[in-house]
Amino acid sequence: MSHITWIRIKSGMGILLPFGLLLLFIAGCGPSQKEMMAKDQMDRAKKAYAEAKANPNVEAYAPMELQEAGKAVQEAEKAKEAEDILQMGYIAERKTQFAVTIADGKVAERDIDKLNVEKAEMNAKKQTLEAERARVAAAAETEKAAKAKSAAEMEAAKAAKAKAESDQLMKELASLKAQQTERGIVLTIGDVLFATGKADLSANADKSVANLAEFLKKNPNRNVLIEGHTDSVGQDDYNLALSQKRADSVKAKLVADGIEAGRITTVGYGKKFPVASNDTKSGKAQNRRVDVVILNEGVKAESQMRK
Repeated sequence: MSHITWIRIKSGMGILLPFGLLLLFIAGCGPSQKEMMAKDQMDRAKKAYAEAKANPNVEAYAPMELQEAGKAVQEAEKAKEAEDILQMGYIAERKTQFAVTIADGKVAERDIDKLNVEKAEMNAKKQTLEAERARVAAAAETEKAAKAKSAAEMEAAKAAKAKAESDQLMKELASLKAQQTERGIVLTIGDVLFATGKADLSANADKSVANLAEFLKKNPNRNVLIEGHTDSVGQDDYNLALSQKRADSVKAKLVADGIEAGRITTVGYGKKFPVASNDTKSGKAQNRRVDVVILNEGVKAESQMRK
């Protein structure tokens, strides 16, 4: 049983039951009282009908019921006897109330349908928004992954380029017996560089420095750190000064060969960093040397000095 059907049945019962009670009440009233009650009942019926007629919802949703109520009012107005007027006026009022009830029920159903539609639209918008957020998030992740891949490729290309450059530098410096280290490319100029207590370059060293100068001319973005060393013969202060002179001798030769002095940094370490034993003649000869560190681009010489 539908809600509207139940309302109609209930309303019909509401008309019959009170009407029976009304008849019993009328039977005990005098003529004048009946006429007054009939007039009051007719006024209520007409007022109820007028209000229902003015209600657009009743016109729209219960037109048949309203029409029946209107006919009932007209029939009541035609009645002559007070008892008939009272009876028919009551029925007309109840029919009007029934029409209003029907209209109110349909308005409620309309509002519920409207709410359901709005809810469905909100759910659809929510789903659309969630889908858009998911799409944006996926696009962001895709872009992030693409950037990460691009960055990785750039780093790989950069590393490959750095390796290629390093390999090329090592190839160019092969004649100078260069070695790749954490500080950069390090080479020792010549085989036997200096005589004991001397800072003058040997003939072999002159040739090595000339080759280094040619390399630096081809690579103008590379600077050098020149480190002077001594064997263990002599006092520490003397060896420290001698090692500085040996580094300065190499610098002077490079400058004479056309290398800017600002690209060259020198330091003397004395006997602090031997590469061979100072207990033998050959070991001492190897320690009387100059190491040249070819710095990577952008690296300051001070950061590569030994502690």
